[in-house]
Amino acid sequence: MADAIDIISLTKTFGNFTAVSDVTMSVKKGEFMGLLGPNGAGKSTILKVITGIVPLTSGTVTVNGYDCKDHRRAMKDVGCIVETPEFYPNLSPVEVLIYVGKLRGLKRADIRPQIREALEEVNMWEWRDKPVGKFSKGMKQRISIAQALIHNPEILIFDEPTSGLDPRGMIEIREMLRGFKKSNRSLLLSTHMLNEVSEVCDSVTMIRQGKLMVSGNVRELSHNVSGTVVEVRVRSSITDEFIRDIKGLNSVQSLTLVRDNVFDVELRVPTEGRDDITDLIRAHDLGFMSMVEKGADLEDLYMSLSRTEDVI
Repeated sequence: MADAIDIISLTKTFGNFTAVSDVTMSVKKGEFMGLLGPNGAGKSTILKVITGIVPLTSGTVTVNGYDCKDHRRAMKDVGCIVETPEFYPNLSPVEVLIYVGKLRGLKRADIRPQIREALEEVNMWEWRDKPVGKFSKGMKQRISIAQALIHNPEILIFDEPTSGLDPRGMIEIREMLRGFKKSNRSLLLSTHMLNEVSEVCDSVTMIRQGKLMVSGNVRELSHNVSGTVVEVRVRSSITDEFIRDIKGLNSVQSLTLVRDNVFDVELRVPTEGRDDITDLIRAHDLGFMSMVEKGADLEDLYMSLSRTEDVI
């Protein structure tokens, strides 16, 4: 079965400027992937190539197994928002979606039911007959998402859908995106916000200056780059002797004292070291309470990679 999106050695140049250089990545069926990078990293260019807005310079891009150069077939089951969409302010959401539905080639009998389904999915059905020009930015963004859903696509491609929204609007859009997992859709989400990827996505592709930094499962990447961090709680106060002994374990890379009975320990290998730590706690009679894996968060991973000079 073909991946939802498959990109191999994508390069896009504009004159002498290389916006994207030799990027390879894929989005599996049912996967939510975050395309993460600072402004100007090349994220929107990648999305524009996938959706056929701009042609690639070299490489291959397929969507549902179809070459993106065959735009009509490749985009048949794709709903997208690339950059900030605009609407005629005097049109209602229903009128906007009738227009989009006709562009999508929906049958007349199917348009009305699918409009209702799309507007209900973005919690905008009660506003269906109001002029879009009177909506807040967050409400307009919901209509943008609805027009991407109108033909019930398998794949969604969104370019920074929470950009410019207030904190409440951001939270609402992210909750909506997470809800799309129930329908088995695939999502490629472009963003420069680390917490957005952490909250919504299963995996991440990080790019910088048009080049691939790393791509894969966030949790696994965190382990590979920064080791595994576990929080350990004991009943008694941690002694200097215990700290010396635990730092002497081969499996322990570092230790950070959080409180007098809580410490974070970074393991060299994710699957090793836990038994050694619990044995040492018992030997020092500290009273073991809990051990919870924390891992490295996405920000740690991104900053760790950003400090390196080379990308992969």
